Amino acid sequence: MKKFLLVLVGASLFFNQSCSRAQDAPPSEMSIESVSSATGEKVLIRLKPKVGDTQKTLMTMNMNSQGAQTLSMNMTANMDMKVTGKEGDVYDYELKYNSIKMNMNAGGMEMNYDSQATEHTGMGAILHEQMKEFFTNPIKMKMNERGKISSFSLPGNMGSQQMGDMGSMSIPMPEEPVGEGDSWSAERPLEGAGIMKMNMKLEKVTVSDIIIGTKGDIMDDAGNKIGGFSGDYKLDRNSGLTKDGTMNLDMNVEGQPMKMTVNFKAI
Repeated sequence: MKKFLLVLVGASLFFNQSCSRAQDAPPSEMSIESVSSATGEKVLIRLKPKVGDTQKTLMTMNMNSQGAQTLSMNMTANMDMKVTGKEGDVYDYELKYNSIKMNMNAGGMEMNYDSQATEHTGMGAILHEQMKEFFTNPIKMKMNERGKISSFSLPGNMGSQQMGDMGSMSIPMPEEPVGEGDSWSAERPLEGAGIMKMNMKLEKVTVSDIIIGTKGDIMDDAGNKIGGFSGDYKLDRNSGLTKDGTMNLDMNVEGQPMKMTVNFKAI
């Protein structure tokens, strides 16, 4: 159960950090700049939030597993992500969970959990004990304007061996300006699992939005595919960062095949 919970946190970081959205910024702070080229308009995509901004995010997750042990889950989480500092092009972030509601069915055993309930019993009490560090202490990380995470720390005694390389949990921004139909890719190590192969494509540019599609595979050290993901997210062209988006994941956790759909929306 503990490893499964950490996968959920990792999935939330993966999508929240690639889809984080600061408050509207003045023109000098815009992170998507238009560039004219011989082939048409292109945009330079960068993350440039203002220090002190706090993004309130609602995450919903639906998960289903039909492996040796049938498992299904619906979860809603309310989170705050705050930009606490900046040095060069690297920003300091704190991610804090405010509440989690979950309905789970594991092999016919049902469990309902609400972190804001006054009393927790049974499996709900065990889950609350494992998750309470995330309600009282933030996850801290450093991420540059191209979405590369250079360091992170988890609350309590959790370490990187439990979460994997968090640098693999963000979607990298392109090095150069891109136009509609342009693609870029990246490979990143996933600690303890193998390599994450990521592909992004600029789907559409409008007056107010930038639409990006993403897909990728997770390969083990032997080159075998052990998981994958696909999704899309919408950037606010004025502020430069994301309004909302959805990610579909297909992976194995402790030998269990799992399918997840994760949605993040700024609130």
